[in-house]
Amino acid sequence: MEPSKNIDERIGEAWKVHYQGQEDLAIQQFNDLVQEVPDNIDAYWGLGLSYRDAGDLASAAQVFQKAKDMIAAQLASEEIKNHERYLMLARMVDQQLTQMDAFVAQSSQTESSD
Repeated sequence: MEPSKNIDERIGEAWKVHYQGQEDLAIQQFNDLVQEVPDNIDAYWGLGLSYRDAGDLASAAQVFQKAKDMIAAQLASEEIKNHERYLMLARMVDQQLTQMDAFVAQSSQTESSD
C-alpha cells in the first residue's frame, strides 16, 4: 500500500470518528496524523474541528491558525496545484476563526454581566 493512501485512509477513519461525536478519539487520531505528516492541511482541519466540537476553542483557534499559515504558504508557492482548493480552504479557516472570536467575545460579555 502506498504511504499517502495509508495516510488518506487514516484521515478518513479520524473523520468518521469525528462525525460519530467521539471528539477525544478524533483529536488523538488527528494529532497522531499531524505528528507523522506535519504538512497535511486536511489533518489540521479535522483536528481544529474536533477541538472546536469538544469545546476547546483555544486549541481549535491555535490549530486553525497553523492551517491558515500553511495555506498561505501554499498560495504563495509558485508550484501550487489546485489553487482554487487552497482559496476555498483559506475562506473556511477564516470563517472558523471569526466564529470563535465572536463566541469568545460573547462569552466574555456574558461573564462580565453576571
